[in-house]
Amino acid sequence: MTVSFHLCQPGGGASCGACCGLYNFRDHSRLAVAEQLSMQTERLRRVPWEASAWHEAARELLAARRAEPMFSAVRVCPLLGFVDNERKQVGCLAHPLVTGGTDLRDCGVYRSSVCETFTCPSFGWLTDAQARLVQVACADWYLYGLVITDVEFVRGCLRLLEWELAGPARPEVLMEQPEALAAVRRMFALKETAPRRGTNATVFGRFNRDADGEPVPRTVDYVKLGVRASPEDDVVLCLGYAPKDATELMGARELVRSHVKAVARALAA
Repeated sequence: MTVSFHLCQPGGGASCGACCGLYNFRDHSRLAVAEQLSMQTERLRRVPWEASAWHEAARELLAARRAEPMFSAVRVCPLLGFVDNERKQVGCLAHPLVTGGTDLRDCGVYRSSVCETFTCPSFGWLTDAQARLVQVACADWYLYGLVITDVEFVRGCLRLLEWELAGPARPEVLMEQPEALAAVRRMFALKETAPRRGTNATVFGRFNRDADGEPVPRTVDYVKLGVRASPEDDVVLCLGYAPKDATELMGARELVRSHVKAVARALAA
């Protein structure tokens, strides 16, 4: 692995439940996801630490979930919830560290052995410094998970920044400068705040859903739109934009470009 620390629970306000299906719905807005987590948290808090009771609660939660998963290959675990009283950390409510010792993860959609050993692609595709930058800039359970699992988005943003700087964009330097770090957070936060995308989009980042419920990578149809490729387009796709005409594409590009320039200005200040 390239990353030397645990991406799921790195601390500092960051936590992730993406591999447990946290965002695997057409409406994966903060409000919708928080409501689902709160429902699961409240239901499981009343369940004794017994496998039979947790199996039954898991079945009830699966039957009551708000929508069908967007991608069938990504399972949505009903044992995911808020593991702290302040509801700022998402994690597995059946994990021994949460239950006080009893391992109830087999009651979910994965075997506990899978949960214990699985690492998402970000562990191998991000550098340690890149992952630390995401952790520090996105110290928030919802935003962190969206960003840390989208390697192309993180790499794409930093690549655009390097082109703007005409030199390296070192994560260590970005983390050392408060104004630059704040600008990086606003740039990464586009995963949540970018306008005119719709919460019920049929796309999830760079991926669309095929007839079998499998993720299919998306591209920009430059011929149809009558435009040429631009360096911002990878990030535009990662943000979930599906431009229907050149005007929409140009607007999305400018949004990305303006945030990259803001980081560069903060570094130079």
